[in-house]
Amino acid sequence: MRWAWIAGVLHAMIGSTILFMTLHPLRDALDAHALDLAKVASAWQALLGLALMLLSAGANARIGALLMTVGVSLSSAILYFIIFSGLRPPFIVLAPIGGGIAIAGWLALLFAKPPTR
Repeated sequence: MRWAWIAGVLHAMIGSTILFMTLHPLRDALDAHALDLAKVASAWQALLGLALMLLSAGANARIGALLMTVGVSLSSAILYFIIFSGLRPPFIVLAPIGGGIAIAGWLALLFAKPPTR
């Protein structure tokens, strides 16, 4: 599951970078609500990135990893669009849908057969 590893590394890198940026450059550039949203979105993205990196080792987790990848990509992209553009697009409903898809990935893992070593 090379794709899960790559997706995990990219999400962890982007999420942790934006989370780090909330300490200084974004703290002064964003209003309080946008800053809180950036912290939550980036922490969520980094956490799911780490989970995807771990999942890449187990071939039994393909569906869960796929759902988590799609969900965190969708929700993070929408939230970052809102944060950095200041616009509230009509497709804002995709952010909670993406979160739901990622949570469905966690549920898929609940029923997946654990990897054996």
